[in-house]
Parts: sequence; structure tokens; C-alpha cells
Amino acid sequence: MEKRSRHYGDVTRWIENVIDSCETWKQTLTAKKLIRNFENQLMRGTPDKFWNKYHYEIIWPLEDRVNRKRESLFNEIN
Repeated sequence: MEKRSRHYGDVTRWIENVIDSCETWKQTLTAKKLIRNFENQLMRGTPDKFWNKYHYEIIWPLEDRVNRKRESLFNEIN
């Protein structure tokens, strides 16, 4: 089994890959849960840094990415 990095940059890239690979609406729901879990992990680890840096530079872009993915999936259906 490979050892996975816990660095927030590596986790962010992994979540981006998960979002990009979503093919159904249900998969995007799972991606949102993944973002929420990551957000909770960052908040627990460094709450003072979370609101100053992580929330705006990491979490918001991930949420935007999953929302754009949802929009593109919706447009494919219509």
C-alpha cells in the first residue's frame, strides 16, 4: 500500500482530481462531502490559520470547482 501525503497541497490536488473525474450528480455530492471533511480537518489542525488562509485560498476554489462541474453535468443533460 502506498503512503499518501497529508500535506494540504497534495490533498487539494487529489480532491481536484476526484472532482474532475465525476460523471454523475451523485458523485459530485460525494466530492462535496470530501471537501467538507477536508475543511473540518484543516479547521481542527490550525483554526487560527484556517480563516486567514485556508478557507479563502483552498476551500472556496474547491467548492467553486465542484459547482462548475455540477453545472457542466447539468448542461450535458439538457
